Amino acid sequence: MHLVNVNTKYLKKEFIELYYKVYARYQANRDNFNYTTVNFLYRKDSFSRNCQIEPVLVSDRGHFVARAILLHHPHMDALQLGCFEALPGQHEAVDLLLECASRLAGEWGTGRVIIGMNGHLTYGVGFLKDRQDLPAVFSGIYSPEYYPDFFSGRGFIEHTLTTYYANTATFDPPEKLLGKAYSSISYRFIRLNDLKREMVILGDLFNKTLDKTRFYFHKHICESYEMIQSIRPLLKNGNIIYAMKDGREIGFVIWYPNFNEAIPDNGRINPFLFYLRCKLFGGRIKEFMVNTIGVLPEYENSGVSLGLINEVFKQVNGVYGGGETSFVWDDNFKSSLFCRAFCQDALRHYVTYEWILR
Repeated sequence: MHLVNVNTKYLKKEFIELYYKVYARYQANRDNFNYTTVNFLYRKDSFSRNCQIEPVLVSDRGHFVARAILLHHPHMDALQLGCFEALPGQHEAVDLLLECASRLAGEWGTGRVIIGMNGHLTYGVGFLKDRQDLPAVFSGIYSPEYYPDFFSGRGFIEHTLTTYYANTATFDPPEKLLGKAYSSISYRFIRLNDLKREMVILGDLFNKTLDKTRFYFHKHICESYEMIQSIRPLLKNGNIIYAMKDGREIGFVIWYPNFNEAIPDNGRINPFLFYLRCKLFGGRIKEFMVNTIGVLPEYENSGVSLGLINEVFKQVNGVYGGGETSFVWDDNFKSSLFCRAFCQDALRHYVTYEWILR
C-alpha cells in the first residue's frame, strides 16, 4: 500500500472515479458534490487557484482505495484533508493520508489539520453520522456511515453539527417577535441581473457576519462571486434576501429549492444535464433549503434573523411542504436555540475533526 501523487490526466480521472465506487451502494446519495473535486484537480476557479493543493490517492495492490486533496488557503491557519473518500475497512490507507497531511502541514507552515472540510464552509463540512437513509439535499454533505470510524479515537478534537427541519404548515412565529423584526427594518431581493455589483455587498456581508463561525475565513469577492455565479441559472431574485436599515444592508439569507429532488437516485449526472433536469422537473420539488443566514453583529438581537426567515416563508408557503437548514455548529448556542424554536426537528448530525500537531 502506497501514496500516489495525482499529477496526470489518468490519475485525475481515477481520483474522480473512486467517488462512484464508494457510493455505488448508497442510493440516497446525489451526484452534485464531485464538481468541487474537479475544481481543485483542474484549478477551475479563483478559490482553487488561491490554494496550495496536493491531491493524493492510496493504491493497494493495483487498486485505488482512498483519496484526499490536501490543501491550504492563505486566509486559514490550517491544512485541510478535504474531498476525502475511502472504501470500507481502509484504516491503513487513512493512516497514510494522515501521515502525508502532517508532513505537508509542517512544510506549509501550519500546526493543525482539519478533517472533513472541503476548502471552505460554503463547499461543505463534516461527515454524516446518521440518516444515510434520507436522500441527500442540494448543498448538503452526504457520506458513508463508516467515515467517522476512521478518525474517532485518535485524540482529535471532534466538532459536531446539526441540520434542522421546518414544516411550512407549523411555522407561526409570535406577532410580537415579528413586529420587532419589521420595526424600522425592510427587506429586499437581490438583483441577479446586476450580480457583480450585488456581490460586492453580499461578499462583504459574508465576511462581516460569518467571521466568528468556526473555520470560516474571509473569501475574496471574486471567490464569492464565482460561487454564486455557478448556480446562477437556478436562482431567482427572491432566493437571496437582504435586511435593510437606513438604506444599508445589515443581513442576508440565501435559500433555494432542494434541486436534488429533480435528479435520479445516485446517478452520475453532468452539470448541463443537472441544470436541464432542474428546469424541466422543478415543479416536482417539494422541499427547500436555507443555505446561509448572516446578520451584522450590532443587529443580532434586533429580530432581523426572524424577519429574514419570515421573508423566506412568505415565498415557500403553499409551494413547498418544508425545508432543511444548512449545518449549525452544536456549540453555537444562539443559532441552535433559534433553530429549535422555529424548526420542527433536528434532522441530520455531522462531525468534523481538528488535529493539533505537536
